[in-house]
Amino acid sequence: MGKLDELFGVIKGKRPDTEVLTEIEDRLLVDDIPGAIALLEELEREQNVVIAVRMILRKILRMRESEENAEIRFVPLLKGLVPYVNGIKNERYRALLLGELALGFYVIGAELEGDFALKASINLALEHPDILRDIIMNLINAGLFPKAGYAMKFVKDREKLDVVLVYLAEVLYERGEEEKALAVIGHITSNFHRAVALFHLAEFEKTRNREKALQFVEWAIRIAERIEDPDARFELMLKLYDLRHEILGEPLSLSELLARETPQEKGPVEDRGPSKGEASEEP
Repeated sequence: MGKLDELFGVIKGKRPDTEVLTEIEDRLLVDDIPGAIALLEELEREQNVVIAVRMILRKILRMRESEENAEIRFVPLLKGLVPYVNGIKNERYRALLLGELALGFYVIGAELEGDFALKASINLALEHPDILRDIIMNLINAGLFPKAGYAMKFVKDREKLDVVLVYLAEVLYERGEEEKALAVIGHITSNFHRAVALFHLAEFEKTRNREKALQFVEWAIRIAERIEDPDARFELMLKLYDLRHEILGEPLSLSELLARETPQEKGPVEDRGPSKGEASEEP
């Protein structure tokens, strides 16, 4: 057990974390959530606190599905986890767990507590785009789109958020959740990133549905024309035209690309993300 104890944290005169984790697991098997929470005090390593809190959280969410008045019983238990989560020094761990706590509060019906936890988690995740992505993705997966939108409002660096949203749109679309993916694209503020998101959707569809792939490419081209940075605009337009001609089975026509009207020569272009209704009307 020497190496294992070293991994999980053993302090002289205290129980090893492995033993505490095992007891937490045993208590959860018999639905003793307060007893499991009380044992968090004995854990030494932050990674083990993260493991234990997630185990307890998932147990609470499983139990609330079969119980009425879940808010009355489980909100105090979720609140009991907050001091242990706030005691974690690693910002990434703390942000992720606060995001999961927020989701737990929302699912149980404690909206105010969920909002507090979500705001705290987003503020901590601002320097960690992958964690920010996971927090928002968890809300979307739970069907909590208004709360996902609420979370996005706290991200002041729109560039950072747009990068996250491009990824979310791609993942959702590949999972077959087209409406959710298009809704996410609608939240992207940058013309560049919105066009990139549509480019990814077109790439995904190019061998599955040529008509839909071309539709996404045309939407992306219209949006890309509004990109102010000439270099970024040209590079993205080159990729879009290349993909368009690949889908059509034709060689890329550089003369067509270079002859395309510049943003200054064009009138206003509506650059919202496509809606579900548009998908059946746009050529």
